[in-house]
Amino acid sequence: MVWVKICGITRESDVASAVGAGADAVGFICGFPASPRNISFERVAELAGEVPPFVSPVLVTTDEVVERRGSELRETQINTLQLYGIVVDPDRLRKTLGVRLIRPYIVKSEDVGLAKVEAAGFDALLTDTYVPGKQGGSGSASDWRLCRRIRDAILPVPLMLSGGLSPENVAEAVATVRPFAVDVSSGVERSPGVKDAGRVAEFIRRAKEADLR
Repeated sequence: MVWVKICGITRESDVASAVGAGADAVGFICGFPASPRNISFERVAELAGEVPPFVSPVLVTTDEVVERRGSELRETQINTLQLYGIVVDPDRLRKTLGVRLIRPYIVKSEDVGLAKVEAAGFDALLTDTYVPGKQGGSGSASDWRLCRRIRDAILPVPLMLSGGLSPENVAEAVATVRPFAVDVSSGVERSPGVKDAGRVAEFIRRAKEADLR
C-alpha cells in the first residue's frame, strides 16, 4: 500500500493528528529560512521525539546543515534525510549517520535518464514540480505521466511523488503514477505550517484507498 508522508510539520498536535490518521512518515524542515515551515534543529529534535515506533521522522534539510549538525543528528530519533544540495558519497553518509536517504528531484526535463542518475545511491527519489527560483515545495502539481515514466526508469529505486497534492487530487495521482509514496504539505494546511487535521485524515484515506483499486 502507498506510503504517505505529511511534511512541513511544526507542532506537536500536527504530529499526533498525522500519526493518528495513519501517516507512515512525518517531515520536518530545517535549513530553509525563507520557508514558513522552517524550524530550528532543536525544534526538529523535540518534534521527532513525539513520533512513535513504526512511523518515520524525516528531516528535510541541506548538506550544509548535515555537515554542521551531523553528530547531534545521531542523537535524535530522525531515521531518514530528504537531502538537498551536494551529496558526494551517499553510501558513506548513510552508514555514518545511520539513516536512509531521499533524493529530491525537480521535474523539468523529459529526459528520464537524468532522474536515473540522480537516484543512484539513494533509498528513494522524490519528484517535485519545477518552479523558477524554488528548490521545491511550490504547491504546484507535476506532470504525473512524466513522473510515471520516471518511476519506471529508476526502478528498483522507489519513487515518492510530491508537488501540488491534496485530498482532492491524490487518488488520481496515485492511480496515474503508482508511486511508492506520496508527500504533501501545503495541500493539507489551514495556514503555512499549520495542518488541518481533517484534510490530513482525508488525504491519507484517499491515497490508501486509491492504491487498492
